[in-house]
Amino acid sequence: MKKILFTIALVVSSLGFSQDILMENGTFMRCAPDKFYDSGGEFGPYGNSENLVTTICPQNDNEFIILDFNLFVTQLGATPDTMHIYDGDDTTANLIGSYSGTNSPGTVSASGANTSGCLTIEFVSNESGQGSGWEADILCATPCQDIIASIDNTTPEANGSGVVGILPGESVDFSGSATFSLDGTGATYSWNFGDGNTAIGSEASHTFNTPGTYTVTLTATDANPQGCSATDTITVFVLGPNIVVDQDTFSPEQLIEDVLINSPCAAVSNIVWSTGISFDPVNEPNGIGYFYGDGQSFPFQEGLILSSGDASKAGGPNDTTVSDGSMTWPGDADLIAELGTESYNATYIQFDFTPLADSISFDFLMASEEYDGAGFECQYSDAFAFLLTDSAGNTTNLAVIPGTTTPIKVTNIHPDNGVCGAINEEYFGSYTPFNGAPIVYDGRTAVMTAQANVIPGEDYTIKLVISDDRDTAFDSGVFIKAGSFNLGGDLGDDITIEAGTAECDGTELTLDTRLELATHVWYKDGVEIEGETSSILTVTEPGIYYADFDFSGVCTGSAEPILVEFKDSPTANPVPNLVICSVTGTEEFDLTQNDSALLGTQEPENFNVSYHLSEQDAIDNVGALTSPYTNIETPQTIWARIADSTQTCFDVSSFTVSATGAPTVNPAPNMELCDDNSNDGFESFDLSAQTASILGGQSAA
Repeated sequence: MKKILFTIALVVSSLGFSQDILMENGTFMRCAPDKFYDSGGEFGPYGNSENLVTTICPQNDNEFIILDFNLFVTQLGATPDTMHIYDGDDTTANLIGSYSGTNSPGTVSASGANTSGCLTIEFVSNESGQGSGWEADILCATPCQDIIASIDNTTPEANGSGVVGILPGESVDFSGSATFSLDGTGATYSWNFGDGNTAIGSEASHTFNTPGTYTVTLTATDANPQGCSATDTITVFVLGPNIVVDQDTFSPEQLIEDVLINSPCAAVSNIVWSTGISFDPVNEPNGIGYFYGDGQSFPFQEGLILSSGDASKAGGPNDTTVSDGSMTWPGDADLIAELGTESYNATYIQFDFTPLADSISFDFLMASEEYDGAGFECQYSDAFAFLLTDSAGNTTNLAVIPGTTTPIKVTNIHPDNGVCGAINEEYFGSYTPFNGAPIVYDGRTAVMTAQANVIPGEDYTIKLVISDDRDTAFDSGVFIKAGSFNLGGDLGDDITIEAGTAECDGTELTLDTRLELATHVWYKDGVEIEGETSSILTVTEPGIYYADFDFSGVCTGSAEPILVEFKDSPTANPVPNLVICSVTGTEEFDLTQNDSALLGTQEPENFNVSYHLSEQDAIDNVGALTSPYTNIETPQTIWARIADSTQTCFDVSSFTVSATGAPTVNPAPNMELCDDNSNDGFESFDLSAQTASILGGQSAA
């Protein structure tokens, strides 16, 4: 900052040691820490009627000049005192700008096209009056080196689509780095968490308190005076009960290649798409998006949404009716040809693919504003289809009710609503309460799977398309699960107790990559399983399994690891027979007396015990007996069943109940023996010799 100084001795000292430049005619080679002042220097104003040209050049080859003005005031008026800055070593170079008054040049840099690296400054003042002038730092910079910033790790980890999902109030730990083509000495790292908060350093942690979508940015900056930097970003979804729809993180092409497709050897090409913004980018909505949820309130945690309206509005709560799009946004001819609909506001993504397995499949559900729990859903439905076309031009719609060729529509899937009866109710998911989570649509179907048999190696085209029908109101959306478009090589979701997919101990599970033509190497817990080279592996033990596969060098890959868990199966321990003495032959038996014997050392709170008349009833868990139980014959066999809380893991055992008459004790003769020589009055008697006499005619059995 320029200062007014009255001590002459200090002025002389400053001039004696300074390498600063005052505004004057000439060319000068300067760098930091030198400064550039008006002709009055650090402590005085410039003069009247000046017309001066100063050229400042860097001291070394491959450098260029940056002027950073931290003070600038010249006189205004009819003929203002004006500075002109040129991008070169004289005034014939391109004019960067002209400045007067308090309109400061700020930071001015020689351009990359300026081979001299110099800046030329021309200053013209009028004949009377001055401003306080200027002060600028002179910096010599080199061209920016190549910098690649990288967000290396997060805790929790990003999902397969590269997105971090957390709940409100949870924290994410970030770790970043950068590579520099020349020198990273003195580099700095900064974080912007997308919610107004920042941090410094290569590692940072941040707590996100509010549901929403946040783009977290890492900026790596080197020590170059011009501040050369590079950035990397990651998306954090902070999830409430409502799903979040994002239309910025993924392009439609990336939604197919990075989100929908889950096959390391998938050959996907010719991705094309169309939606409202294709016809009017300003006034029509985008019907394509990426959705993410908490995995609890909605069946899918993430995936692709196609909508006949604005996909960004698909997330809950259900506090409005979405009816976006005008007649400017047309329907789809293929959908009209397939379903005979009057189509408007069509959104589609279409792509070619070559399967490696003999079938394809993906999971989806349809949601719509035309679900109303009343008469509207009896008459109106938007339309969608998954049109699979083979190399011969044969087209099949995969969006059909399972086992039929009936298209999936609101009018084809709903419960009894009091106006019309239920139809395919088993495929209906639920209604969304007003202002409720997780989506804006009033209802949805259950999760369904689109599937088709295909020929490995043949080329196919699939078109995923949805549109309004008959009008542009009451939009619908189809949600497709991320990673579920399986072209081969995928082992599916983890099989876990928590997810309710684990089988019982002793059950054989089959893992199948469906890549029958490939050679496989299977692994359990990182250790190769010797001799297993086919696409199928039978699993009987818990662990983490995966497979490497090779299509004779044409394609190699690895199936994503799958966690397999088994539930502990209960053991039905032997139980004693129950006997009651009876005159009538029928009695009430407390079957629960055998609970403890059946359980043994197993914890009672972990298992359910029931009793049945037959072994098959016990296996099927039907016809459980109440206790006390009155026998119908004697002896009568009873089957005991012990099962876990899900009733899927169980074991059975049997015992008898008998209501028998009281036995008759017949008189038996006394027994006498002569004492031995000891004459002690004691001898051994064989009491069993009396059994026949006591029983008389009664059976020993």
